[in-house]
Amino acid sequence: MKQRINLLPPRPIVERDFLSFGYVISGVMSVLVLCSLISGGLWYDINDTNLRLNQLDDERQQQKQQLDKLGVMQRQRTPDVELMAYRDRVKQTVLSKQRLAGLLETVQPDRRQGFSEGLLAFSNSTPDKVWITGFKMTTGSLVLDVAGESADVSQIPLLLRQLTQQSVFQQISFAELVTERTEAQTYLFNAHGLIFGDDHD
Repeated sequence: MKQRINLLPPRPIVERDFLSFGYVISGVMSVLVLCSLISGGLWYDINDTNLRLNQLDDERQQQKQQLDKLGVMQRQRTPDVELMAYRDRVKQTVLSKQRLAGLLETVQPDRRQGFSEGLLAFSNSTPDKVWITGFKMTTGSLVLDVAGESADVSQIPLLLRQLTQQSVFQQISFAELVTERTEAQTYLFNAHGLIFGDDHD
């Protein structure tokens, strides 16, 4: 049986004084390093947040400037001249046809001759872009005076030709046609003709 005998003297127990100067300095340095790391992280986060806020503020300023420009453009915007003129022509067409339809509705169905039949003939003969502003028929060897306005001067002869094809006028001959161009780019016209036939009273 073997037995180990330690002949060395026992190691002295070293007692550490944590309140010594060296330990205090080391602790303070550790705390300072930790605080520096935390401060650096906070500074980076704050700086990054400020950069993002500045970018957002720049974008907001740009959007505000764009909105201001759009507002100025909207206030300065004027309607298209051609569209306004087209709208006026359409309104005139509708009003003219409404007035003519109202006149036709006042005519009794059993009296479809003379002036009322002439109205119906005008209604059937008037092409687009032509507005009849007045006409006059006399008895006997009828005199027919037609006045109106047209946005297309080529439609005026078409109106006169279609009138000659209406049975109510039997035989019509236009002796005079006068046109005048207006500042609104439309054409005023007056046509004078003679109607030969019976039963136009």
